[in-house]
Amino acid sequence: MRQVLEIIKKVDVQGIAIPFDIEFRTRNKNNNTGGVLKNYKNAKLLIGTKQKGKAFIDAEHFYRKERIRKNPNHFENATRNIELENGRIIKINFRYITKFNDQEVIY
Repeated sequence: MRQVLEIIKKVDVQGIAIPFDIEFRTRNKNNNTGGVLKNYKNAKLLIGTKQKGKAFIDAEHFYRKERIRKNPNHFENATRNIELENGRIIKINFRYITKFNDQEVIY
């Protein structure tokens, strides 16, 4: 599993994430059900830019009604955001990955 995460994080010379093929199962934490098998080709890790700014709500943000994003805690939740080939962004739990680049994954 660690090898999969290292490959996902790789970027090319220009800093763009390298595409990969991934297959994983879904899960609903609320009622502990799920198991739909999803398969995506040419997905990329969503690499965000860290915002330099204030970590609290100031008057300017309050009046413009901008949403201040909270920390997703990807490490604690074992999740990653990936961008699909069509530009859609989804969150996956890397513990449920079954195949990566057409190779079986053992967690």
